[in-house]
Amino acid sequence: MAALSLIASTLSSSKANAQETGPQALQGEVKAAVMQAFSKAADKGKAPVLLRLAFHDAATHDVAAGDGGANASVQYEFSRPENTGLKRGWRVIENVMQNLKGTAADGRVSYADLIALGGAYAVQITGGPSIDMSIGRRDAAVADPVNRLPEETLSAEALRMSFESKGLSAQELVALSGAHTLGNKGFGDPLTFDNQYYKSLLQKPWDDPSNSMAAMIGLPSDHVLPDDSKCRPSIEAYAGDQQHFFQDFGAAYAKLTSLGAQWS
Repeated sequence: MAALSLIASTLSSSKANAQETGPQALQGEVKAAVMQAFSKAADKGKAPVLLRLAFHDAATHDVAAGDGGANASVQYEFSRPENTGLKRGWRVIENVMQNLKGTAADGRVSYADLIALGGAYAVQITGGPSIDMSIGRRDAAVADPVNRLPEETLSAEALRMSFESKGLSAQELVALSGAHTLGNKGFGDPLTFDNQYYKSLLQKPWDDPSNSMAAMIGLPSDHVLPDDSKCRPSIEAYAGDQQHFFQDFGAAYAKLTSLGAQWS
């Protein structure tokens, strides 16, 4: 009976430990420490690169292959052409990790967590929504497979297929593309997170032959979205309702930064 009791106790303990494994909500003292560390390491000017870093880390995920994702592997991938300029964002992440030493978050967050949290922080400090985030991602020790990020010259259909391969819908593609409102892509104030991106997509300024500079607004992959029947409804919805965009972006971003994550 004692042996059976011990086995039952062990199984119960193992079950409890299994239940504890997985994403944990960022909250309380840990959240406060992380936010303070980011505020010391990054001003508004770093917001665009932090958000881009988060996407480039997570969007290597492939559902069919069962690999890639939000795992900090981007730190081994800076030589890839698509990751040009991201080292500046990585240096912020390293500084944040250093700032967390001796705080409630020390040893509680990984580099993969900080990359994901950095993008959410970038959105918040530029006027966007506060996104509920989780921690507990494990860091990768090697680079993710190549050629996983969608190319800038893809058609709308090819873009949708690329995002679907990661487990993301057409609506989530449109919501996440709203991140292009930050940075020097021509969609309004480069350091303000708002719905101007979608308003510009509907206006199509790049089609104006009298304005040669307008052709430089956005990426080719942005230009094709408003003509796609599966993407346009979301574009119109977000152009007319910024809060709707904020809500959907927050949900899509939280999902993006959990893609392929291995949780501790």
